[in-house]
Amino acid sequence: MSEVKKVKLTPNEIRTAKNAETAEKTLTLANKSMLAANQAAAEAKQILEAKQLIATQKIDAANDAQAAYESAVEKKALADQEKSAATAAGEKVREDAEAARATKILAAQQAAAAKQLAMEQARQRAQEAAAAKLAQAEARKKAAEEAAALKQAEAEAKKLAAQQAVAAKQAEAEAKKQAAAEAAALKKAEAEARKLAVQQAAAMKKAEAEAKKQAAEVAAAQRNAEAEAKKLAAQQAAAARKAEADARKQVAAEAAALKKAGAEARKLAAQQAAAARKAEAEAMKQAAKEAAAIKQAEAEARKIAAQQVAAEIKVEVEARKQAALEAAAIRKAESETKKIAAQEATAARKLAVEQAKLAAQELAAVRKAETEARKAAAAQAKQIVQEEAAARKAAAALKKAEAAARKAALAPPEPVWPFPDEESK
Repeated sequence: MSEVKKVKLTPNEIRTAKNAETAEKTLTLANKSMLAANQAAAEAKQILEAKQLIATQKIDAANDAQAAYESAVEKKALADQEKSAATAAGEKVREDAEAARATKILAAQQAAAAKQLAMEQARQRAQEAAAAKLAQAEARKKAAEEAAALKQAEAEAKKLAAQQAVAAKQAEAEAKKQAAAEAAALKKAEAEARKLAVQQAAAMKKAEAEAKKQAAEVAAAQRNAEAEAKKLAAQQAAAARKAEADARKQVAAEAAALKKAGAEARKLAAQQAAAARKAEAEAMKQAAKEAAAIKQAEAEARKIAAQQVAAEIKVEVEARKQAALEAAAIRKAESETKKIAAQEATAARKLAVEQAKLAAQELAAVRKAETEARKAAAAQAKQIVQEEAAARKAAAALKKAEAAARKAALAPPEPVWPFPDEESK
C-alpha cells in the first residue's frame, strides 16, 4: 500500500486559495443579490406602471395648484404695489408736513430775530441817552443838536419800526396765508390720506373678498376634483362592469359556440347514426353478401363515435378551463381596478386636504397682511394727528412771538435825560 504524500502549500498558494474561496462565495452572494434585484426590479416595474396613472393625476392637480398659487402671488404683488403706493403717499404727506413745520419754525425764528433787533435798538437808544446825559454838561447845544438828531433818528426809528411793523404784519399775513394754505393742504392731505385709507380698507376688503372667493373657487375646484375623481372612479367601475359584462358575454358566446359545436357534433353524430342505420339497413338488406363488411364498418363507426365523444368531452373541458381562467383574470383585473380607484380616491382626498390647507394658509396670510395694513394705517393716522398737533403748537408759538414783537414795536420809547419837567424847573 502506497503512502499518501502530504504536500505543504506555500503561503502564496494558501492566500490564493482563500481568495479563490472568498471570490466564489462573493460570486454566489452576488448571484443571489442579482436574482433578488431582478425580482425587485420586476416588482418595482409593476408598481411603477400602477403608479404612473396616479402620478399623472397628481401632476395635473399640482399644475392646478401651481396656477392657483401663481394667481395668489399676482394678487399679493398687486396688494404690495398698492401698499407701496400708500406708503409713498404717506411719505409725501409727511414731507409736506415737515416742510410746513420748517416754514413755521423759520417764521418763528424771523419773529424772534425781529424781537431781538427791537431789543437791541432799545438798548442802543438807552446807551445813546446815557451818553447824551453825560455830555449834556459840556455842550447843551451839542446836546440839543444831538437831541434833534435823536428825535430825527427816533422818528426814523419809529418810521422804520412802523415799516417793520407793516412788514411784520404783511409777513404775518403772508405767514397766516401760508399757514392757512398749508393747513388746507394738510387737511387735503389728511382727507387724501383718509380717502387712501378708506380705499386701502376697501382694497383690503376686496382682497379679502377675492381671497374668500378664491378659497371658495379652490373649495369648488376641490369639490369638482373630488366629483371628477368620483366620476372617474364610477367610470372606471362602469368600465370594469362593462369589461366584466363583455367577458361574461364572451364566455356566454363561447358557451353558446360550445353548445353550438356540441349540437353540430350531436347533429353530425345523429347524421352519422342515421347514415349508420341506413348503412345497417343496407347491410341488413345485403346481409348475405356483406355481413363481414357491415360488422367491420359498424366497428369503425363505433370507434369514430367514441373518438368524437372523447374529443367533445376534451373540448368542453378545455372550454371550461379557459372560461375559468378568463373569469379569474377578469376578477383579478376588477380587483386591480378597484385597488387603483381606491388609491386614486385616497390621493384625491389627500390632494383636497393639501389644497384646503394651502387655501387656509393663504387666507391666514391675507388676514395677517390686512391686520398689518390696518396697523400701518392706524400708525399713519396717529402720526398725522401728532404732526397736526405739532403744527398747531408751532403756529401758536408763532402767533405768540408775533404778538410779543408787535407789543415791543408798539411800546413807547424810554424818556431821555434831561426830562422836560426838570428843564422847566
